[in-house]
Amino acid sequence: MINLQSLGNLGEFVGAIGVVVSLVYLAQQMRQNTASVRAALFNSMVQNSIGLLEHSFRDSEFTEFLAVAERDPAALSQIDGLRWDAYMMAVYRHFGNLVYQHRVGALDHLMWDAYKATLKQHLSNPAWASWYEAHAHQFSAALTLQVGQARKELAEENR
Repeated sequence: MINLQSLGNLGEFVGAIGVVVSLVYLAQQMRQNTASVRAALFNSMVQNSIGLLEHSFRDSEFTEFLAVAERDPAALSQIDGLRWDAYMMAVYRHFGNLVYQHRVGALDHLMWDAYKATLKQHLSNPAWASWYEAHAHQFSAALTLQVGQARKELAEENR
């Protein structure tokens, strides 16, 4: 016959197994949740990128404005100068967010490399580079470091 001590030990054993099973299930759910959060975050970053680009391919007037601004920002009217500042602020805030997301591990290395190449391409335009230099104090040190690295690479490539 089973005594109370044996039943108590059996209950503790079954309870311990239940805790282990619960922890394994919880770990699996956390992994799935992390993957879902990363996918949603990535989608948000892509949507923001598309939103910034969308004006260029949907609005010919904006495309003309952007071409003038990239060629000679000093030639812009006061209104278009404000427009250029607002656009550049939005674009560089976007890149600042991407730098942050990569730093905290939310943006994988392959996607970061693609965004980093895009930033470098933009900085190859003197208007983009000079705008950032004049406004760097408004952005994170991490973005400024990344911009500096991209500009250094561009300078080495142009030798």
